[in-house]
Amino acid sequence: MRNVEIKGKVHDVERICRIAEELSGGPCTIINQNDVFYKVTDGRLKMRFFPDSSAVLVRYSRDDEGGPKLCNYELLEFSVNEKDKAKLLDEMLQKCVGLRGRVVKERKLYLVGQTRIHIDTVEGLGNFMELEVVLNPEQTLEEGQAIAKELQKNLGVKDEDLLECAYMDLLERKQ
Repeated sequence: MRNVEIKGKVHDVERICRIAEELSGGPCTIINQNDVFYKVTDGRLKMRFFPDSSAVLVRYSRDDEGGPKLCNYELLEFSVNEKDKAKLLDEMLQKCVGLRGRVVKERKLYLVGQTRIHIDTVEGLGNFMELEVVLNPEQTLEEGQAIAKELQKNLGVKDEDLLECAYMDLLERKQ
């Protein structure tokens, strides 16, 4: 699976949430996430835990560059009934490859067409906007980038506020 992503710093959360709600035609879904990142040599690997005890293992790769970028990813989902398997896999990965760190956030999710707009409040970092344009198999990278740039403009996020890296990278730089 693949998507085009843009991530940027948010200076006025109320304003961007209001715009996102107008664009999506409805209120957000609030999702609390606790992401455990592992030390890997290629791409990124994380286990995302949710408050209901479900989880998803996410492997993804994308270039650390400004603006809309291609992200390839794979998901392995664990239902609430499989929470013990997710915890065991998390423990095994931490022992085998090592713990890189943890990102805890509250995510406000808005859906606009094929795009997920995330307004994130990340512990230790602040507020951010992330766009994920989920590409259809026949869509080009350029088509996804155009969709992302248009939404970025509509949300009022300036190019100078765009980030090149993941929240985990920002937290590591802060330490």
